[in-house]
Amino acid sequence: MKKLILIFLTGLFLISCTHEEGLSMQEYKEIQYEQAFEQAFGKISPTQTWGFKQTTKTRSTYPNSNDWADEGYNVPSTITTDERNAVLEVFNQKGKESYTSLVNWDCFFVQHVYGAHSNMDYLMAYDPTGHSEILYGLPEYNYQPHEIISNDDHIFNFNATDGSIQLMINSSTQRFGFHSSQDSKKHYWFRMEEINGSYYVGIDYEATGQWDNQKEARDYIYNDWIIKISPGKGIPPVDEVKEEGMIICEDLGTIGDFDFNDVVFYAKVWKSGKTNIILYAAGGTLNISVAGVNVGSVMGKMVNTGLKDVPTYSFTASQAYNSLIEIPIVVSDTDAAGNVTSYTLSAQMGKAPQKICVPLGFRWCLEYKPLYEAYPGFKDWTTGASSTWCGNYNPSLVY
Repeated sequence: MKKLILIFLTGLFLISCTHEEGLSMQEYKEIQYEQAFEQAFGKISPTQTWGFKQTTKTRSTYPNSNDWADEGYNVPSTITTDERNAVLEVFNQKGKESYTSLVNWDCFFVQHVYGAHSNMDYLMAYDPTGHSEILYGLPEYNYQPHEIISNDDHIFNFNATDGSIQLMINSSTQRFGFHSSQDSKKHYWFRMEEINGSYYVGIDYEATGQWDNQKEARDYIYNDWIIKISPGKGIPPVDEVKEEGMIICEDLGTIGDFDFNDVVFYAKVWKSGKTNIILYAAGGTLNISVAGVNVGSVMGKMVNTGLKDVPTYSFTASQAYNSLIEIPIVVSDTDAAGNVTSYTLSAQMGKAPQKICVPLGFRWCLEYKPLYEAYPGFKDWTTGASSTWCGNYNPSLVY
């Protein structure tokens, strides 16, 4: 009750100030929202981007194997025993001191051929543009998370087992390497060969840790892990996904509840600008639209937030967008005199967000259950004390 009275009194103070300063109803409402948000969650980190920066596709692994052929990629055939034997005949010989790429592809398949060394955690290709990566547990950064720009393209979901295959897009064949569990370092000793018209990469293992059990010398025989690389684009795909994520929103109608379920939707933005949207929930009382589609008209209000359940609603936006943050979420608020004020929800860096981009599969809050109660880690993420927050939640407070 004390908190509600405080927010109410703060609102009265802001109303009087904004009239004197000539601010609009929307402007003073945003000031009120900013103050209430920081009171609930703490001082916002000036570099907080509310998840939208993280949704930019930085991983080049494209695991949708069921769609590869349909999207125009040249899926290579399975590695045969004869092919493996022919490759091993070359790579079992001591290698040459040249770690040069014979091809320059930005879209390619990776297939397991032979190996791998038991201390190889994973393989890496080269990311020519660089991407954001968080390092943990390093003494030079006082064991705090530290963001760097990395050029190592982790080949995700790729195992040293027969039949393992992965597609890499926006990557590069210019360099290959591996991460060693023995010394927790990255190494780049690779040899590329053309054999019977196809291209193969062999990796030579080493570990260079401080202690004897963290050391293993190279033998210059590049068979510790052998992969085949093949061009991924036969007929170029018509389109590729640029960004995808879920977005949760506050419409500023009731300031202080912070359940961020006034509209919840999934969006996928393609390189062409085509944008697919699935509306999941609508817990707001004001009229709200996403990419020009009125949520109340297609779903109703107070749906999929614990009060009423309805099916999701899917559509393709009539306009092209370049990123998730560009998708307009417009709220229309009508005052007692019948005047309508429309405004677009924003997520400005370092300011209280009206929308947040969250990972796929996120479980949004039930009606009137604030985000800071459902997700205890959200406060630390807001202030910059933590780099993650979605993993720990109260199951009784989410949909």
